[in-house]
Amino acid sequence: MTEETVREILKPEWNKDAGLAYIGKYILVGITYLDHKGNEKVRQQMHGIVESASETDGIKINLKGVYDGKIWTMPPDQRAISEASPGTYTLHMTKEKIENPDLLAMWTMQGPDPHENDV
Repeated sequence: MTEETVREILKPEWNKDAGLAYIGKYILVGITYLDHKGNEKVRQQMHGIVESASETDGIKINLKGVYDGKIWTMPPDQRAISEASPGTYTLHMTKEKIENPDLLAMWTMQGPDPHENDV
């Protein structure tokens, strides 16, 4: 089995209607970066308005707050997205307060073992 075949098998299914429904919604994104052993290295949080969402181009967010004016593209994996519960969300690093976002997206990224490719 080739690497490309494995990627295609693991590729999440894209729901076009759900993707279209994201457009114009306010989203809060949280990313936790882990080292290869699973220890937390850093957290990043950002928020903004979903500009577009497609299976091929990902989910483009027009960021607000400390990242105002920047565009960030999330992978087209809808499993990371859920409806946000009403309330005030305080961002860990910036202490920004986000009132009643429409959506939440949570990601965990784990780094590779630095010795994995040693010969």
